Amino acid sequence: MKNYVLALSVFALVVACNAPDPEVITLPTTEVVKDSVVANASQELFISGMTCVMGCKGAIEQKLNATEGVSDFHIVFEDSTATVRFDSTLTTVNKIIAEVANVAGGGFYTATLLDNQ
Repeated sequence: MKNYVLALSVFALVVACNAPDPEVITLPTTEVVKDSVVANASQELFISGMTCVMGCKGAIEQKLNATEGVSDFHIVFEDSTATVRFDSTLTTVNKIIAEVANVAGGGFYTATLLDNQ
C-alpha cells in the first residue's frame, strides 16, 4: 500500500510539473482617462446626505473626478465640505452641483455653494 501511495504521489508530481503554464488574462480597467484639465476656477460646496466615508464620500468623489472639466474634487467628510477645481470653459458650478445630485441614481446627495473668501 505504501508503494502504491508513493507511486501515486510521484505520478501526481510529474504530471503537475509538466502541466502547461496557466493562461494569463488581462481584464480591461474601469479607470477613466481624462484629457489634461487646466483648472482656472474653484468653489467650496457643502455636501448633505452623506452617511459614510467609503460609500458616500467615495462615490461622490469618484463620480465628480470623472466629470468633464473637473480637475479635482475632494470632500472633507468630517465637516461635509468639498473643494472642486475645474475649467470654467468646460463646465459650470451649476453642472457640478447637478452631478452631485445625480450620484447613485439621484436623490441622495445635495450640494450647496459656500462663499469663497
